[in-house]
Amino acid sequence: MKNDIAYEMLKKNPHQLICTPELQQSILKIVRKFKQKGGFSRDSEADITQEITTQILERRIAYLQKNYDPKYGNLKQYFEKMVYNITIELVNASNRRQKMHQTMDFDKAPQIVTYNDAKQELILDELQRLQKFFVKFHRQKPKLMLLLKLYSRTIIESSDILDFKPTATAEEIQKILNTFGQNYAIYDDNYLYNQINELINDVEGKKNSADALRKWLSNRLTDLGVWMNRQSTLKYDKEALRNLIQLFFTKNWMIV
Repeated sequence: MKNDIAYEMLKKNPHQLICTPELQQSILKIVRKFKQKGGFSRDSEADITQEITTQILERRIAYLQKNYDPKYGNLKQYFEKMVYNITIELVNASNRRQKMHQTMDFDKAPQIVTYNDAKQELILDELQRLQKFFVKFHRQKPKLMLLLKLYSRTIIESSDILDFKPTATAEEIQKILNTFGQNYAIYDDNYLYNQINELINDVEGKKNSADALRKWLSNRLTDLGVWMNRQSTLKYDKEALRNLIQLFFTKNWMIV
């Protein structure tokens, strides 16, 4: 398909474009590469392709229309890059769930359920160390909590928004929850930080870029990593830290 035709379809009939055999083959090609490397071992190529297609149709059409420009090159190549990023997010989300399930059995009761009491105590100790780090942040704690939820791809709730902006209207809250109030692991970082940056700048009365916000959080995460590696007998890299943060936000436990 010629790029000018594809671009016109993207503007006028994007759903038809995504479902064309050519772009469906692009998705399938990327899925096969990931399966060959061990990703999605339990899922069929058809199921994964359908999942990615559904994610694009339901959540990424507007992003693609807004961000693609012919000056960036061929639309098909731009599309495949987006599909690649979505696939990485799906694989990472699946891996994180597997790791979490190996550590925890999520019950409705507000408690940590682990394989044995020793592991339960270890997890609680790590969560308490994490909580002690957060005590350092007083005025900035609501902002930090909001961004850590984004970082760990944890669903954001209206209470998180109101903690940061008590005067937020129902419309403002719903606008944010449209993206962050459901599973948003498929979105790339650039899109998510741009979305949340509007709220941050509004509250702080600034005009900082999304990159500046990301750098602010990166510095906090570096501090957190140093803190945990000093305080704990465990060793924390970025992935381990992200898993711990996800665990912290899980509603099925509480630290007394």
